[in-house]
Amino acid sequence: MIDELHEHYTNAIGAEPVLHEMNTRTGKRMGVFEWPAGTTRLGVHLYASAGAGHYRKDDHRHAVELFAGVNHGGQEVLKAFANMALNVRESGTVPQHGVFVAGDWNIIESRKFTGWVLTERPDDFMPQLDLPDGHVVFLDALPVFPEEAEYRHGNRSDDLFDIWEAEGVKSWDLDRELPAGIEPGRKGISAWFSGRSSNVDD
Repeated sequence: MIDELHEHYTNAIGAEPVLHEMNTRTGKRMGVFEWPAGTTRLGVHLYASAGAGHYRKDDHRHAVELFAGVNHGGQEVLKAFANMALNVRESGTVPQHGVFVAGDWNIIESRKFTGWVLTERPDDFMPQLDLPDGHVVFLDALPVFPEEAEYRHGNRSDDLFDIWEAEGVKSWDLDRELPAGIEPGRKGISAWFSGRSSNVDD
């Protein structure tokens, strides 16, 4: 599957990635492809998973992989993305549009984001990968503040996306502020999909 994903990502993005093998202290592994900013036409630092999803007997040979584009890359972001992808895999479920992933800690050092929201892009940036025995779909992972995750509790994910659109939020900007329309300082993580289970080593 690594070779198929490598070819698919390269064709979709138009540049060769670097593959990182991320490991936890308990021996779990997660592959992450990385394209540093400036190596593609996209103008962002890009990450994509290799092993976030796996085929299950009850999902019609359907698997999901994840990707994220941000304005600042680095080891902290690489680790945060790998941890998120690993949490998705360890959950044993197949993630869908609108799912929130993470827990109640800062996922990226020196940043206030405490998780990610997964979404289907409205364009064909990362098309479905068809395989002889199934297919893989790709979800965009966007960093979120704890208040945004709490807002999701009792609201649809698309309601949050509507606020982002109305406020001109740049979801790829790690320097962004909490948008108007989201009450600051709210607590609680009841809307979240998974907690802090396994983390890649430093």
